[in-house]
Amino acid sequence: NPAAAVAKAWERRAALHADPASDCYRVVHGEGDALPGLRVERYGSVLSVVVTAACCAPWLDQALAALATAMPQAAIVVHDHLTDLRQGGVRSRRWPEVPLDAEAVVEARELGVAYPLRPFAGIASGLYVDQRANRAWLRGRASGARVLNLFAYTGAFSLSLLAAGAAEATDVDLSQPALARAGEAAAANGLSGHRTVRQDARGFCAGDDGIYDLVIIDPPTSAQGGQGWVARRDYPELLQLAWARVAPGGLLLATSNAIGKPFPLREALAAACRGGKSAATPQLGPDIPQRKGFPEGRPFRCEAMARP
Repeated sequence: NPAAAVAKAWERRAALHADPASDCYRVVHGEGDALPGLRVERYGSVLSVVVTAACCAPWLDQALAALATAMPQAAIVVHDHLTDLRQGGVRSRRWPEVPLDAEAVVEARELGVAYPLRPFAGIASGLYVDQRANRAWLRGRASGARVLNLFAYTGAFSLSLLAAGAAEATDVDLSQPALARAGEAAAANGLSGHRTVRQDARGFCAGDDGIYDLVIIDPPTSAQGGQGWVARRDYPELLQLAWARVAPGGLLLATSNAIGKPFPLREALAAACRGGKSAATPQLGPDIPQRKGFPEGRPFRCEAMARP
């Protein structure tokens, strides 16, 4: 019963609905919410529905109607994402059918930080909500910290840490439009100490002589520019270069969401970070429920290494 499954998923997130500091989170997490092939994220006043499997087709309208019942004021957008992004685009539409303004900007909040998002433009709205638990965890180390954010995209890690008291944050990414959005969001939130660098992560770390208290590496599944990003080929070298930038007492956080066979992140981090001490990372948020025996439901792997 898809309507009942949506209602249960909505109820499971009651604490998130009531949190005045955040209105960005996952409402439906596929198999974890007994709705295989369906992912729904809330971005403020918008519910963004991502369809990743054809099995959703017979009951999709029932699920959408249940979402509209749960949040009547929401604008619902559906993104059909049935193929690898590298092989084709994503078809987006409003539900019910109304004209779609792909460039419309929606302001939404996470942990008290406001983000200008574009949830109608495709599946990349400008904020990846599945990293909220990591951003919240790193805030405990934010006070006075120097932050390096590699593959920064629109700077969510940096903005969250600056809001929590970091002294400065450097966002490194190849996408100038994404970096521009990070700068705009920093200014809109009144955050100082933010800078952006358009460069690939390895090139930046190899040429930079800065030392940072927090280094974050959150690469995409695939990246554009140069020869692109291939985790098995490129990650080991990047981990070594990034570890050299970590200050005494600092922390390196690395994630991986590689398609297919998982990248051995823990082993690669241990090999690259000589003298480091593994640090326990947080559990996924309550909006990313895991189903026993279904490891594919985990959106990424995460490891951290502290320098004594």
